[in-house]
Amino acid sequence: MAKTSATGELRAMQMPDLAREIKTQALLVEQLRLGVELKKEKDTAKLRRERRKYAQMKTEWTRKTAAQLQGSVKPSTVPASAKTAGKSASHTRS
Repeated sequence: MAKTSATGELRAMQMPDLAREIKTQALLVEQLRLGVELKKEKDTAKLRRERRKYAQMKTEWTRKTAAQLQGSVKPSTVPASAKTAGKSASHTRS
């Protein structure tokens, strides 16, 4: 597994690569958690660091997924200024 601790490196990754890294990181976190519970692993700070890295990866995954979804939604054909003007005009007529 490549070291991908920097946020910039995570942002530069493609979705399939990021998905592979997330799976690998999830397995590592689970192994560390089990090791700490069974008293085989004494470095609990390592578990915290790896959990944090895993959370950063999942956050970046969510950000990229949301960006893809926003890109697939068709933009409105009505300009924003016309939308707000129509709303304010309808409120004044009531």
